[in-house]
This record gives sequence, C-alpha cells and structure tokens, in this order.
Amino acid sequence: MIVKIHHNEKEYSIDLHEGNDLSIRNNFDGNYPSFFGAKSPSVKPNQSGDFIGDLEQGGSCNVPVASLDIHCTGTHTECVGHIKPSGIVILDVCPTGFIPATLVSINPIPANETSEKYHAPLNSDDFVITRKLLMEKINGKNRDGLIIRSLPNGENKKSRNYDKNPTPFLTHDAVDYILEMGVQHLLVDLPSIDKADDGGQLGNHHRFFENGKTISELLYIPDSVKDGEGFLQIQIPNWGLDAAPSRPIFYST
Repeated sequence: MIVKIHHNEKEYSIDLHEGNDLSIRNNFDGNYPSFFGAKSPSVKPNQSGDFIGDLEQGGSCNVPVASLDIHCTGTHTECVGHIKPSGIVILDVCPTGFIPATLVSINPIPANETSEKYHAPLNSDDFVITRKLLMEKINGKNRDGLIIRSLPNGENKKSRNYDKNPTPFLTHDAVDYILEMGVQHLLVDLPSIDKADDGGQLGNHHRFFENGKTISELLYIPDSVKDGEGFLQIQIPNWGLDAAPSRPIFYST
C-alpha cells in the first residue's frame, strides 16, 4: 500500500510494506538487553483452579502472563510522567500517525575531549554525544522526530548487559540543540540519554521534557537503514502508564 504525505509543501510517497523496524524483539528467551540491574523478562501460564493456560502442559489454550521491566529490558517510549508527577501518560503524547524524522549516526567521543556541560561528574572512560557532533550531521528545523544511532553498531546491542558495558550518553548542550531544532520525539539506541550513575537526577530527561514529548530508548537500528530523512511511526499498546514497550517504524524517503 502506498501512502502519500504532504509536508512542507511537498508530497512524499511511502510504501507501508517497506518500513524499517527499529525495535528489539522480546522473545522472553533470555536474549535481551538489560540495564540498571533489571530482572529478566519472564512469562508463565495463567492458572485458575484446574485450568492451566499452556497447551504443552495439557491446557486447552495458551494464556501467558508476562512480566517485564519496561524501561530497562527492551525498546520503549516514555513521557514526562517518567520523571514528574504530571498526571501525563504515554498515550497522551505519543503520536498516532506519521511524523517527519531524521536518522543520524554518531560516533561518541571521550568526555575529556569536549567542554560541553553535564550535571554529574564525568570520568575518563565516559563517552558522550555532543552538540558539535550533531551539528556536523544535521541543522535546521522542521522535524518532529530525531533518531540517533550510536557507533559502532554491533548486533550485540540486542542482548548487551549495559551494567557491565557502560554506554555513551548526551551532553546538556546536545539536548539543548535537539530542542532548538524543534524535535518533539527523540529516539536513541542507548539505554538512557543520561549517564547511568548520575545520582538519580536524570538531568537530560528533565531538560528534554521541558519542551519535548517522548523519548524512546534501547532501539536497534540495522546498518541497512541509511542516514537521512523519512517518516516515523511510534507504535505502542494502549497503556495508561508513563511508558510502554514500543515499535518505532521508520520509512526512508
């Protein structure tokens, strides 16, 4: 199916069969990314009296009960309700249609190679995504979504333990630049836009949510998806929480 989108006085055609899935599938098989000491996602059959919801155990149908840490074990999208008692849930702010978005690949640099700011102490082994790096890849406005792919881009991102393998994060200057570009929906393949041990402040989250609407984390963006412009759809379940597992689909143009 071909969909025509009118944006900024131009017409774009996208094939709905050619979308690029940027999420990490959760098969509940132990093969998943993990962050901040999260427990493993698990699934067990529903049991009620003599009924068991598992065909392999003799039940009449499968009725699985799943348990997962939304923020720390897979692709998810969150809103300001994650960090403030705002009363806002992800359904209130996550777009239901297509939004213009840009995908960029960034090679983070050692934190001691930039003078850009961050609210927590930086160590010699910290790597950051800076305003300068973003400006080298993208400028201007008129995009609702920004997708950042960090380099190198190994497939082990799909199952990496980020407590054992520290990950890059953004500087305050980078977040400010993203907001200056008019971005409302920020997507990254990192477990957090903040340093894991920032004293619980989540400074970049607070900074972004002053004007931004959603942050999606723990994506996996295949190398086959090239940097550039396109349209984005963020698929989430109908959950009234601060965050939900999500499936971002990117249509390159």
